[in-house]
Amino acid sequence: MAETTSTVFQDRRLVLCVGPGGVGKTTCAAALGLHAAAQGRRVVVVTIDPARRLAQALGLESCTPGEVVPVVREPGVHLDALILDGAKVFESIVRDNASTAQTAETILNSRMYQATAQRLSGALEFAAMARVQMLVDAGAHDLIVLDTPPTANAIDFLDAPKRVRELIDNPGARLLAGTGRFGARILGLGSSVLSKTLETIGGGQFIGDLGVFLREFADVLEEFHRRGGNFEQLLRSRATGVLLVTSASTFSVREAEAFSSQLAAYGLRVDAVVLNRIDKTVPEPPPKHQLEAVLRSGAAASPVAADTPGVDQVQRIYTAYAGARALGERTRRSIEAISSSRANLQVWTASRRADPPDTLPELRELGAEIFG
Repeated sequence: MAETTSTVFQDRRLVLCVGPGGVGKTTCAAALGLHAAAQGRRVVVVTIDPARRLAQALGLESCTPGEVVPVVREPGVHLDALILDGAKVFESIVRDNASTAQTAETILNSRMYQATAQRLSGALEFAAMARVQMLVDAGAHDLIVLDTPPTANAIDFLDAPKRVRELIDNPGARLLAGTGRFGARILGLGSSVLSKTLETIGGGQFIGDLGVFLREFADVLEEFHRRGGNFEQLLRSRATGVLLVTSASTFSVREAEAFSSQLAAYGLRVDAVVLNRIDKTVPEPPPKHQLEAVLRSGAAASPVAADTPGVDQVQRIYTAYAGARALGERTRRSIEAISSSRANLQVWTASRRADPPDTLPELRELGAEIFG
């Protein structure tokens, strides 16, 4: 495993860290960012909700979500971090892409906008992709590491921008917005039975407000895509790669293989897999008579009297040792399974630690172990 991040990710501007929850994905994303920064790249790690001590290590504990925060400024090392704030991302999209400042204020003050930005399915994922697009356009970083939002399905995350657009573009939305064939007829006639019925259900000017919001917000999104390009094109370009983080358990490996196949079918490049918190392979245990001899010599040398080791004591040691060997063997099989699942797939490993790395020196150590 001699390849380093400079080899695997050297032509990437965006690396998506994906994987199931609870496997140390955010920690690995931070370690990757720090390791790449140490190689001379200007890096920003975009995360969602880091653990408190990891946020503290990255200098994010007391920062304002949505702001890029400098983490390391040393000679040749430039690392920033950002906690994603979906509401702020949407607000910046509206302010930057609305036709006028008044239109922006109208959208932002709309009840529909506030409900959409907070509760729309896929809104957080869309905001993550939008924020990445903004960082790419800004050009201040050579590498953006995105710790993807926790999700049961990687494709759900990647399809979020399309789902948000479909909400605006679907025929029902266009009808309410007055952009469909019958929209003006329904929304323009005060005596319309349907209009009055819907307004009674929604209250007051609900339907009129909804139509205005959908029309103006659709214009904002169209202008944003026109200026910033297409998320899907960015994801499928050679500028984007994927780091899949998982554990060495049989279930996690199968899940990772399914993730890898889904991502490849979607058109993304899965560059590498990290098997985190692995158990080292241990050698065969010594013969039982040797173990008994060692235990006897240890007991004899002890100032405290000890019983001669019995069969049960030796057997307990052998049982514990067999368990450790089984975990190590499971790791070996997991590495083989992942490596054989896809050609040219880099597989990295990280040892199990008593406590997750949550300081910059510990993240440097983890990055060196995985990527160095």
